[in-house]
Amino acid sequence: MIKSRRANAVMFGFDFQVNAAIVLMLENIEDLKSLRLEGNYEDIELELENGKYILAQAKAVEKSSSDFRNVRKNLEKSLVSLSEGNQKVNAQQLILITNSPNPLNEATSMSIFLGAAHRDFSSLPSSSQELIEGYLNEISQPLDLAKFMIQVLPFETDNDIERYKMVKQVVDDFIGDFNLNIYGLGKKLLNIWHEEVFKNGTKKDAAIRLKKKDVIWPIMVIATDIERCDDSFAEIFDPSFYDEIVHKYKDIIESCCERCEFFIKVLCDYNGYQNTNKLAEKCMDFAINKWPDYLSEFELDVIDEETKKGLIQIILYSIVRNRITIDKIKRGVKL
Repeated sequence: MIKSRRANAVMFGFDFQVNAAIVLMLENIEDLKSLRLEGNYEDIELELENGKYILAQAKAVEKSSSDFRNVRKNLEKSLVSLSEGNQKVNAQQLILITNSPNPLNEATSMSIFLGAAHRDFSSLPSSSQELIEGYLNEISQPLDLAKFMIQVLPFETDNDIERYKMVKQVVDDFIGDFNLNIYGLGKKLLNIWHEEVFKNGTKKDAAIRLKKKDVIWPIMVIATDIERCDDSFAEIFDPSFYDEIVHKYKDIIESCCERCEFFIKVLCDYNGYQNTNKLAEKCMDFAINKWPDYLSEFELDVIDEETKKGLIQIILYSIVRNRITIDKIKRGVKL
């Protein structure tokens, strides 16, 4: 039973670490260059476009709302680790991110950590500052307190709705700025990011990092989902033929749409495309007439010519029809 509880605690801690990384990623998405879980310097590493890093120690407590026995040990370990990480890279910020609402185990500071808290050292009560400084006095090269922050991410219970509630709220707030109006988008993205960030943390080579485009392009894929294609374009096909293409070749469509370079090429070609029709008809005209230009982008040797044509037309139309949304997302995250 002891081993079982220990295994559960380790898995719970890693689950928290994955979700903490997603929250930190989205909070810093405009400046983000790449993300690494279990890197060379810290539990969570955010590399920024300016060459600096945000390093975070993730400390989870299974019964966070009631068990404060080890939070000071977690604090001490985090200060040591963050101080060491700060010596290895140029850190812009050093964070202890935890699910404990009482990360210092003291009555004077407990009220300021309720909910999703972000507390710089300077905003802590004097008793809390003295506690932290006491630990730093034992470290030969202590971190710069001006960079240090304690962040609380509520994360507890075996109920998934409750456990991931605040993480989902951060995701929903992030995508809400884009006004995409896509049902279930937040849930889909969180599932994708859970998998991608988790996989990143299990890779032995710490040089393997998730780049910003790796975490943002799933939004593009969902936004250009051909199953949500408008009726005016679908009507140029026989209904059964359109449905066959959409369902039979969805994997090909999605693998293509996950390629950042392909999106850029199509949108660049579309911007330079001249036609005599009204602007509103340009998307359809481009997809119908320019599809042969993209045959080399696909391996479609076993597909008949008519299906190839329809497949590429659907992909092109999905991308250019959503060009404003795609551009809005790219600008919003500075991609």
